[in-house]
Amino acid sequence: MYNLEQFYRQFSEDVRSSGFSEAKARSFYADYVRFVATVAAPQAKILDVGCGTGWSSFLLSKEGFRTTGADLNARAFEPSSSERLDLVQASATALPFPDATFDVVTSYQMLEHISEPQQALAEMLRVLKPGGVLCVVGPNLLGVSNAIQTIAKHVWRNRPVRRILFRDAQMSRHPFGNTLPEALLALFKSQFCLLQKVLKPELRFTMRQPDLRPPFHGDNDACYLCNPIDLCKWAKAANCKILQNGKPGRSQWTTALTGGTWIAMRKL
Repeated sequence: MYNLEQFYRQFSEDVRSSGFSEAKARSFYADYVRFVATVAAPQAKILDVGCGTGWSSFLLSKEGFRTTGADLNARAFEPSSSERLDLVQASATALPFPDATFDVVTSYQMLEHISEPQQALAEMLRVLKPGGVLCVVGPNLLGVSNAIQTIAKHVWRNRPVRRILFRDAQMSRHPFGNTLPEALLALFKSQFCLLQKVLKPELRFTMRQPDLRPPFHGDNDACYLCNPIDLCKWAKAANCKILQNGKPGRSQWTTALTGGTWIAMRKL
């Protein structure tokens, strides 16, 4: 099997978006910060889980929120702590905070890298106050748009024909495949899995074997096939009310097909 938590504790380069200036961080996290700001009350106490280098937490603090950023590797933090910002080393599956501590708990591009996503969600809900909001932003690793984009564009990019059709030892393994045959198979498998999730009422988090060879583009190090259907089912089971399903400005009916997962839920 794999120990992703130990892996992310040891490595700070390649596995996190790093080396940002404040201006670059603002551009990179702009949609995420806006999304959180739409559901958080002014001066809310926020926990940003899996904050990586800490820039997302820094920007939330600049919006006036009292922000704690938590990540497995404190050596990766780039901004400095301040009056409204604390950066702490912590695991998403065992958060070192009392119950009902935060008004808002958020995560950005984190849940797909957790080998126990239900445990991480339960921990985030535990430290959230009643009436508080949990925001999860990540990829939709079952979304048809990502699969089609892989087939239409990525497998052809700057490659000889042999590498389009056949895998070699240097290729990392992405959720949507690397070669054309892999991408076509991934499209079929992801849509079959998506259909099962839509038709079956039970909640089942679908996992994959991550590829831990850098560089980590395309979520080849992801181990959970993050998607909005799972999170909506989980929210219902956890007695939470969905406030937002899908990126703001997009029709909700497209959420299962698009490339992103944008969920905000209220703890009842």
